[in-house]
Amino acid sequence: METLFAFLLKASSAIILFYLVYWLFLRKETFYDANRWFLIIALFSAVLLPFFPVQYSVLVEAENNTTVFKTLNDTFKNIPVISESETIEENFNWRHAILMTYLTGVFIFLFRLLIQTFILIHLMNKYRIKSLNGVRIVENEKYGLPFSFFNIVFINPKFHKQADLPEILAHEKVHIRENHWFDLLLIELLTVIFWFNPFIWLFERSIKQNHEYLADKGVVSEGHNVGRYQAILLNQLMGMQIIGITNNLNFALNTNRLKMMTKKKTSAIMRLKFVLTLPVLALLLFAFAEPNYRAKDVKMNDYSLSIREVESGKKLVFSGKVIMKDTGEPLPGASIVIKGYGVGTVVDKDGTFKLVDPNPEVDASGGLSSTVVISFVGMKTIEKTISLNGNNLEKQEQLKVTFQMEEDVIGIGLAEKLIPIRRAPPPPPPPAPISNGDEEVFYIVEDMPTYPGGSDALNNYAYKMQKKIATQKKVKGKAMVMFTVNAKGKVVDIKVVKKDNDGAAKGALLIAKEMQDWTPGKQRGKAVPVKFLLPLEFK
Repeated sequence: METLFAFLLKASSAIILFYLVYWLFLRKETFYDANRWFLIIALFSAVLLPFFPVQYSVLVEAENNTTVFKTLNDTFKNIPVISESETIEENFNWRHAILMTYLTGVFIFLFRLLIQTFILIHLMNKYRIKSLNGVRIVENEKYGLPFSFFNIVFINPKFHKQADLPEILAHEKVHIRENHWFDLLLIELLTVIFWFNPFIWLFERSIKQNHEYLADKGVVSEGHNVGRYQAILLNQLMGMQIIGITNNLNFALNTNRLKMMTKKKTSAIMRLKFVLTLPVLALLLFAFAEPNYRAKDVKMNDYSLSIREVESGKKLVFSGKVIMKDTGEPLPGASIVIKGYGVGTVVDKDGTFKLVDPNPEVDASGGLSSTVVISFVGMKTIEKTISLNGNNLEKQEQLKVTFQMEEDVIGIGLAEKLIPIRRAPPPPPPPAPISNGDEEVFYIVEDMPTYPGGSDALNNYAYKMQKKIATQKKVKGKAMVMFTVNAKGKVVDIKVVKKDNDGAAKGALLIAKEMQDWTPGKQRGKAVPVKFLLPLEFK
């Protein structure tokens, strides 16, 4: 859901910036073909740029007072985790409300587009397609104004004299010849997706208006009398727009359109205005850029990491991916280390990694094995042994593994007695020191979210709120509330997962909702969401 909202926000911002460039600098110029391409390319750029952000490297410094296997902050000494058999009560929140509103709008505008298309197909089937002066036409009685749909022109013979047809057909031929239907189909689909953004509708109007400028230019260039053609257009002035996906003869028919037919051609040097798009692109690339965090190498004489003392003289090479178990999405920034040795790597932005154990375990048959530990803030730590048979040592470059990480729910140990729940296994202990000071080692940079003031402040807040609610609202009983501290430190997705009664449940929800913003958890310097479980008792 957050990914969808982020995309809509970024693309909408780009749509606004591109349209402002067009409206301020290009809309009154007469290079209509260039304007058409600008509008189309701007739309494609606005939609595609959020999917291909620029990556920049950030070197994360190691802190002197931090151990190599840094795990939980002092705020959380215990790590209880909710049982998978617990039933979670779904609560409607504002994000769901926004999503439902957005999807409702998408459905309405998509339904509108489909109905409009169905009407035109029905007319083609009812009145049949004919050929007139090399143009495919449909003579219908439903609409008074002429318009084109793909390569077909719709005309009502009752409202158009035979003498007017040459100019009308010449106008619609330009739409057909230059494939204006593609622009209309693109903008109609984008209005379905970005219906909430008023600038997408301004884009639609500008595209259609520019189409009419192009068609008018084509009619005049064929030798048709400008005055007579303008008179035909004025006769359509009282007509209404037909259908959004079609080119209508009377669209944007105003004094400005009539003036544009006879306006002096804009000087070619004015095309330099299109260069103004470059600062907009630079701004968007900068705004959408994403950091690629890398750990700075730390020397062995600064941090002690290995407990292995016997060198085998062999290496074990393997690669693979780290993904989320539920969604299959990659987990860039996850740490992978060889257990008991100062070697590790960081998962790349696409979830892939490659790791070399310079000193694997060797069994009696000559086979190699390494135990790796995979960690990510807010995920359950994985410990797994990778083995390679002694007969396949030459194929070790082909050894590939996939690690699937599950979301963890961190239990907050308050001063009051905890409701018994399953506890997570403790994190791996830091390795013992070795004497070799020339090797470079891998450093894990992980930070859990912290409440303002630490564990004491969280205890005081929860205790005071429990006492206040129990006294003022006469609530008694226990409840367990789960929430997420998102990448901005906000408490979101609040759910009651266990309760003695409704009063205790409402009290638990209130305590979570009124928490201060936290300092978010970080994986290699990048903020990530983490789930927590808070047991409460009102008495």
